[in-house]
Amino acid sequence: MEISKLTSITESEAKQICELSLQLGYNNDLDRLKQILSDIIGLNDHAIFVAKIDGEIVGWLHCLVCLRVESPIFVEVTGLVVHKNNRGKQLGRHLIEASKQWSISKQIDQIKLRCNVTRKQSHQFYLSLGFSLSKEQKVFEIAI
Repeated sequence: MEISKLTSITESEAKQICELSLQLGYNNDLDRLKQILSDIIGLNDHAIFVAKIDGEIVGWLHCLVCLRVESPIFVEVTGLVVHKNNRGKQLGRHLIEASKQWSISKQIDQIKLRCNVTRKQSHQFYLSLGFSLSKEQKVFEIAI
């Protein structure tokens, strides 16, 4: 198992990330996703970490620096998925650890994440890593 920060993206890697995203219920257009990944990789305040086994991406984590008027600076994990056949092998733990080290390198001492209320196993996973539940909220959106 290898954990690394993406510094470029290939068609094959984008396809693997796209397929993993489907496991969370997010259906992305591959060409659009590849462009988004390229854009994110170019940003200094974002990071994408991947877990690979035998050269294949079996997990990914996206995190970013958050500046908010109402709170101190923090890093938010905006997405984390490990292939269903590789869960329970500490890959998620290692991806979170990579985001912690990246946060430390940015001199940021807090990480937050959001998790769908229906993902009970994920809640237990994050609690086991030392995260605490700080609030529950609703998400509103509007198409424009």
